[in-house]
Amino acid sequence: MQTELEKLKILRLSNKESNEITRECLETALLELMTIKDISEISITELTQNAGVSRSAFYNNYKTKDALLNSIIDKVIKQTCDFLKKEYNKKTTKEIYATVFEAIKKADRSFKVFLDADINIDRYLSLEDVFPSQSAQEHYKMIAKEGAFYRIIVEWFTLGMKESPEEMGTLCAKILDT
Repeated sequence: MQTELEKLKILRLSNKESNEITRECLETALLELMTIKDISEISITELTQNAGVSRSAFYNNYKTKDALLNSIIDKVIKQTCDFLKKEYNKKTTKEIYATVFEAIKKADRSFKVFLDADINIDRYLSLEDVFPSQSAQEHYKMIAKEGAFYRIIVEWFTLGMKESPEEMGTLCAKILDT
């Protein structure tokens, strides 16, 4: 049985831990609110109430709602790119593409929010982070691949994700790796 002092120690969080919890609450609240209304219609008050945090907690972490949204997008893209970089030498390009489709399928609610809000997330999607190019020709080829890959992702998602991530990985490898 825990003493009251032990319980208090568990409840004490560092500033860093407390801020991280605040950011997670704000991120979740924003994504939930964006499923029912446009980001421009969401007030900071409504956002903080749904997150269960104060307005000052919001402004201690973000300057604007757009900054919060960009933070969410950055986090999702960074996690995906970090995973892909880690797996790059272990997987074929087909498997890497399939991994991206699998991640989108798992985060379909968030991805739908981004699409519905007309957020241009392709500016965050850099295949060069995963497949570094060496020459100018390779660099521009990668830019073309990124645009095509993003359009394929959006089309697949919009049409209801009927093909499996594995099928999409095979398809993208055939189309993009020629």
